[in-house]
Amino acid sequence: MQNSVYQSSRYVRTLRTAGDRDFTSFGGHLNSFEDDERTMAFHSLYGNARLIDKDVIELLRDASQGLSVDRLRERIDDDSLRDLVEARFLVEAGHDEAEEIDGLLENRQDVLGTGVFHSSIQLVLTNACNFSCQGCFAYNFDGGVEERNTSGESVKPGPVLVELRRSREDGSGPARQDSGPTLASGDWNHGSDTGRNPSMHMSREVAEKTIKEAIALRKANGGGHLTVSFFGGEPTLARGTILHVLRTFGDSHNGVTLSYDLTSNGSRIDDELLAALAEHRVDTTVSIDYLVPETGEFRGGQQQRTPWPVVRKAILDMKAAGVPVSITTVLSQYTWEKWGNPLIDFVAEAGLDSLDVIVSFQAREFFQQHSPHDVAQRLLAAVDYGRERGVQLSGYWYQTFQMIIDEAKWAEQADYKTCPAVGRQLSIEPNGSVFACKATARVLGTIDDWQGIFASPAYQDYGMRAYTNGPGCQGCELQGTCSGGSAGALEEENGSIQVMSSGYCAYMREVVQGLLERHHVESLAALS
Repeated sequence: MQNSVYQSSRYVRTLRTAGDRDFTSFGGHLNSFEDDERTMAFHSLYGNARLIDKDVIELLRDASQGLSVDRLRERIDDDSLRDLVEARFLVEAGHDEAEEIDGLLENRQDVLGTGVFHSSIQLVLTNACNFSCQGCFAYNFDGGVEERNTSGESVKPGPVLVELRRSREDGSGPARQDSGPTLASGDWNHGSDTGRNPSMHMSREVAEKTIKEAIALRKANGGGHLTVSFFGGEPTLARGTILHVLRTFGDSHNGVTLSYDLTSNGSRIDDELLAALAEHRVDTTVSIDYLVPETGEFRGGQQQRTPWPVVRKAILDMKAAGVPVSITTVLSQYTWEKWGNPLIDFVAEAGLDSLDVIVSFQAREFFQQHSPHDVAQRLLAAVDYGRERGVQLSGYWYQTFQMIIDEAKWAEQADYKTCPAVGRQLSIEPNGSVFACKATARVLGTIDDWQGIFASPAYQDYGMRAYTNGPGCQGCELQGTCSGGSAGALEEENGSIQVMSSGYCAYMREVVQGLLERHHVESLAALS
């Protein structure tokens, strides 16, 4: 640092002021701050939130053209100066931190084809479901609702429900029968992608081959851990495959540790499955759109036949058995009228400490019906109520805030931020077709050519969307911490993962601003 000249980073941002509330545009610049109080400042690429006072704001403004270390030391003590440099609020004159990101991307491109970044497998065990909830993203991608319904995939009350009901009625099988194919062999989705939704549950052989390939690659690349997600449709329709995976691979296999998670509607958690989830500490997420206590309604526009007490009991039973259970909810055009505090009350009463909130993947339609401002304020009000009840609301939006205030969180997720489809995750359909995520549109290959997946143009495209999102994000205060939403949702809306949704961007800026304001108040209180 001796004899160096430093300048303020052009990526330093502060909390927006009362007069800077147009969240459709970028904000939080140093020259907009005119208060006498301390504010939160952060680096739009690296996070590094700090509580700073007016003197530091003025120093950073004055350093825009460069100040020597001696001049800086006349105005600030050495510890504070060192912290401003470590936070990248001050950088060596002429340095542009975006060039560091460019270097990371160059290095990434050199090794992306080796699969070194891959650390998570999403097993789509079935595309069928015993519910058919309005707005479910599994039924809104891959060509849209109309194509998927007309192609025969709908379960309103399609072949899966018919088969399950028949088994109950004629006594030919238990109510929660295991899942050899419940449908006739052959493809029951005659849409544009015959590889995506075959009329079967994932076989044990496909699941086993997938995990063995992933473990071998993780080990070859020096990775010691692999995450396996059981997904769908409703994955418990293929409970036999879940049990087979857990019993075959356990919590460690061939020198690689394994962790598991399951996303379910909670209607089919029998005793055997419950015991396996508890034994292997499977992070189990139950999807509940909202809760109307008077009627027991809990899914948007649903056609399911399972009453709320069944799902409620499953959640409480899992918690009592030691399963790490949580709830995910969706705030969308389909749930807007009924979404709110009663579900938060249930989470608190069930002794759970968090609620994951997915904001609609159909961003264009959602933000046409409900303004970004209304969505952000609805979410922030729920955050405040949740904190009163001891429940932390989270989601993509909250992770962006966390990456700003938590340097370790940023370091862990900087390349993919909030969307692991950007090189980290592979999603396997029942027949072995491979995608980046259940929601994304472009096939990467098949499990029969594992190495070829990482060489595919589609994987390269997803994987190189790391660190930065697209040209429209340059200059945004959330540039280094927001993914712009789900890659699949962007493909669905705009035909490109590089083009953002303007409504989503405005809501994200406002909701993160609100979270930072709350963090600011808490930080000031901690000092007093």
